[in-house]
Amino acid sequence: MNQDCQNIVNNLIDIVENSHPESLEKVILDHLALCPRCQRLVKYFSLGWEELSTAEKLSPPERFWPELLAKIQDSEKPQLLREKIILGLRNSLRPAAVSLTLLLGVFFGYQLGNRQHMDTIHTEMVYVEPYFQDFQDFPEGSVSDFLMKYEIPIQEEKP
Repeated sequence: MNQDCQNIVNNLIDIVENSHPESLEKVILDHLALCPRCQRLVKYFSLGWEELSTAEKLSPPERFWPELLAKIQDSEKPQLLREKIILGLRNSLRPAAVSLTLLLGVFFGYQLGNRQHMDTIHTEMVYVEPYFQDFQDFPEGSVSDFLMKYEIPIQEEKP
């Protein structure tokens, strides 16, 4: 960016409002006639500046400033030690409470899932248990006791 372009950028508001010094007017007009980049900059900036000047001026309601001032004053009041401790505990216990809630949810979810599985096992035991009663009372060392305790060796299959 050369010096003339920098001059346009530095005096952009003055150029758009036509309040620039008369000594710079010839330099500015000459440069704008030769530099399309600065022409676009001034054109778009002036369009935005006009839009901004014609925009509706909004003002807050009358109660806004007194309420804002009261909130600022409340935040600047020195807090009692008790209030600081309570605030610190609340801020530090909140993550612990969230973690505890999450862990309880996981635990109860696991228990619910396991309960369904346990109900199935219990149901199977109710129907199958009478048949196994006869196989539990074999005398120690008998052939039936040997066969019940015998473990069949499992050979691994080779691919």
